[in-house]
Amino acid sequence: MGEAPYSLWRQGGAAGSCFMAAAMFTPAYRPMAQRLLASLEHFDLAHALFEVPQVHRSISVKGEGDLSVSKPRFIRYLLERFQMPVLYLDADMVLRRAPGRIASLARKGCDFAIYNWLADTMNDTWRPEPGTPFWKFYFSVDLASASQLMASGAAQFWRGTDAAFALLSDWEQSLRNHPLSEDDHCLDFAYNHGDRTGLKPHWLSKAYCRYAFWIYARPVIDHPQFPAPVSGQYHQLGSERFDRAKLVRAEKERPFPRDAVVDAAGRQLLRPGHPAEPLRRRLYLA
Repeated sequence: MGEAPYSLWRQGGAAGSCFMAAAMFTPAYRPMAQRLLASLEHFDLAHALFEVPQVHRSISVKGEGDLSVSKPRFIRYLLERFQMPVLYLDADMVLRRAPGRIASLARKGCDFAIYNWLADTMNDTWRPEPGTPFWKFYFSVDLASASQLMASGAAQFWRGTDAAFALLSDWEQSLRNHPLSEDDHCLDFAYNHGDRTGLKPHWLSKAYCRYAFWIYARPVIDHPQFPAPVSGQYHQLGSERFDRAKLVRAEKERPFPRDAVVDAAGRQLLRPGHPAEPLRRRLYLA
């Protein structure tokens, strides 16, 4: 596979840990990596952060075609180097609480864990009106499946088993076959269309890959910013990511009525034709 382009920047944390937290970042993301490092050190987690000259284009539209700096190749490198389970994190994540669930998955022999929109019974997202405390419904995924994956991969757990390595290989091949698609979409394709015999997966809750649009989810591993909008440079895989026969339309739970406005300052719900109602959920705002 050639020489790995990863330059170890920081390593440390508790000896005897049952997993290693790791991330890679480009020089432009060093401030984000420093924030992540501080949170890993705060919870005394075993960690290793690597600087790379660039990332693969499936991660950033500014990237190029070098698969050695793609997520599946980096995760494989970590598993082989450290010989222990790995919690992969995007460099712009930050830990808010100790990730006890990850330690539990490591002890229980889980092979692969990630957030799966299809498995989440409540995934409504919300966005603020610019310059106001008012939040409105943004989007949701009202589909479900017992066997399919629609991933958000900013936080992922991997164990170095044959089944996990097979998925990493299929993911990398999907990146080759779909060179203008995002990494998460290629992982969906690999998982949903490959042979997952022997794999022991687990679906992480929103708390372990919490984006700013989930204002009702208390974060453990947080992405404080909103995800960047999908660039027009990406040719998305679309419905071919899935075995459509295994998808069903689902009536999912809603944290707030979708026609409401969440007034974060006044801690109330505003709905057309209804009196203001006090919020019954706590909000978690950056």
